[in-house]
Amino acid sequence: MYKFSNLIANLKKKITADGSKKVIQNTVIVAIIGIILLIAGSVFFQGTDKNEEKVPPQTENGTEAVETLSRKEGETKDELEKSLEAILSQIKGAGKVSVMVTFYSGSESVPVYNTKNSTSDTQEKDKEGGTRSVKQADRENNIIFEESDGVKKPYITKELLPKVKGVVIVADGAKDAEVRSSLAKATEALFEVASHKIQVFERNKN
Repeated sequence: MYKFSNLIANLKKKITADGSKKVIQNTVIVAIIGIILLIAGSVFFQGTDKNEEKVPPQTENGTEAVETLSRKEGETKDELEKSLEAILSQIKGAGKVSVMVTFYSGSESVPVYNTKNSTSDTQEKDKEGGTRSVKQADRENNIIFEESDGVKKPYITKELLPKVKGVVIVADGAKDAEVRSSLAKATEALFEVASHKIQVFERNKN
């Protein structure tokens, strides 16, 4: 601030020495002060943003988690089919390849739970004057969420890929028996699926 004060004083002297009007002199000084305040304000707010605490993980019921995880199932299927198409199309004579993969069930994502256990022991008296002990145990599981840019996502410990049920392959070169066999064997090796669950067909060129 000391340097800024010197700057203002020097400018004031220069304007006075040049014979400028007092109105112009005051206007220049006010403008400089305004710029200084803007710079100071900008630095202040930047420091505030850096010091903001990150939002801690939150716990919620499973409804939102199920919706989030179900969206991943479609993404897993698409990615798997694209990967299979890419590798099978490299087989000699296969040409362009399209595949469809079906599963026994969807992919499974295992989230982290915040588990709360509680027990209670109540003594009750019956009509005969005796007492009995009633014990009750409760357990509550809440999925732990993390928040990033306003979007909540469950913490996932591991991803379990779905088990493949069957595969249909359509290839330009599937008319050749050797190509069909190679496509089927490659798919069988990748997914450990029985050969009768893998069907290979020639692409319709019409």
